[in-house]
Amino acid sequence: MNSAQGKSHGRRQFLRGAAVSAAVLAVGSQTWSAQAASSLAAGRRVPAGRIGLQLYSVRDMLAVDPEGTLEMIADAGYAEIEPAYTYGGRTAEQFRRIADANGLRVIGSHHNPGDFRGARAQQTFDNALALGQEYVGVSYMDGAQTAQGYRAMAREMNQWGEAARARGLRWYAHLHDNEFHADRQTGQTLFDVWLEETDPDLVWFEMDLYWILRAGADPAPYLRSYEKRFPMLHVKDGAPWNNIETDLGEGEIDFAGIFANLRQLPHHHYIIERDQQPHPVRTAHVSYDYFRTIRVGPPGNGHGPGGVAQGS
Repeated sequence: MNSAQGKSHGRRQFLRGAAVSAAVLAVGSQTWSAQAASSLAAGRRVPAGRIGLQLYSVRDMLAVDPEGTLEMIADAGYAEIEPAYTYGGRTAEQFRRIADANGLRVIGSHHNPGDFRGARAQQTFDNALALGQEYVGVSYMDGAQTAQGYRAMAREMNQWGEAARARGLRWYAHLHDNEFHADRQTGQTLFDVWLEETDPDLVWFEMDLYWILRAGADPAPYLRSYEKRFPMLHVKDGAPWNNIETDLGEGEIDFAGIFANLRQLPHHHYIIERDQQPHPVRTAHVSYDYFRTIRVGPPGNGHGPGGVAQGS
């Protein structure tokens, strides 16, 4: 066989093996927690076209075979993807063609803060435009973990947001747990500094539901009061208070209860992620299938602090 046929054959073998592994691993594993049954009875549902996968969840696969990885993601049902730092050894233009061939939309991308500073910023924005993204941002911010440090970061974020807007993009910052800790001197929640000091027309945020719970904070008041600031949500399951990650539906986070705080459920993007990679193909399939079972009650009926499953 020629080189092109060899690559195609190898990719099919890769996907076939991955699918078999996923099926074997799934046997006896779909013991979804009690919230799954209760959420089926409620009404609202996240549109399938708004469900994505953060590619950090499949980073090792992506590095070996970006074509096969994106094909697997599309086969699992996803409509959107969010790259992190790399395009699997491909240029942005090449990666866009792979995504388009699989019907996947690149909604945003994670970068290091340094990718928006100096001469590197132009390439970062150029890549985002080549990929047809709506959002471009950072996976973390690197300033001092104090109220003063967050004010300094906010000034920089506003500048990056302005630069993104000039190119028809929206700039965002992914959140972890540290943003929801308090300044040791003032007691002010650090993230609240960003809410006050960043321009809502220039800077958006991606709340990670696992990490905010890990910080011991309640996502409900933020989603209710600042819903438009969170166009993208990272959907990650586990027991955050015990530093445990799982595939979706196998942890203790009550996603239906958290999403009930959203008035405009179809306007957000829901990006499934798992930082660990024990079985990435299984993670992609099981997590998507579980997410499609979630039914969300009327706005304002969210659970109390933590959004944990009842009885957990």
